[in-house]
Amino acid sequence: MPLENHERARFLLHRSLIEGISPEEQHWLDAHVGQCAECGRYADFSARTVRALDWFAVELDPAAALRVENVVRSRAERMRSAEAHAKSVWTATAAAIFLTLTGSAVAWRNLGWLARQWNLPTRAWQIGFVAFWLLPSLLLALLPLFRRRLLGEDSDRNGQTV
Repeated sequence: MPLENHERARFLLHRSLIEGISPEEQHWLDAHVGQCAECGRYADFSARTVRALDWFAVELDPAAALRVENVVRSRAERMRSAEAHAKSVWTATAAAIFLTLTGSAVAWRNLGWLARQWNLPTRAWQIGFVAFWLLPSLLLALLPLFRRRLLGEDSDRNGQTV
């Protein structure tokens, strides 16, 4: 028999034991298992294994379940607060960038006028503007986005980036 038939039989067998399969698939599986000794043994072994697992019962310690539930709730709450904090950081960063660009537009015009009054070369005052006004402002505006990395809060105890 082709290998695909055995693989299909095992796949259908697994699905039939867990979630069920359609009547057509069940008919094909029954016919194949009836003809193929290897798949028949596999089906028998799988059915016995599932029955054995059904007999195996685990009692859950209520105190342990409560501890797990508390840990999960605590982690979910920390994640919600971190998400809210991240939204506020993005909002503050967007506002800072907007104010930086708006202030830069106003300062650009005024510094251009002042440079013409003092007969400064155009390139000189433009380079000075970018170096001493715009670049520091943008770096400070973007600082909250990189706060965790700069403070080393983006790695776990082993130094792995999270």
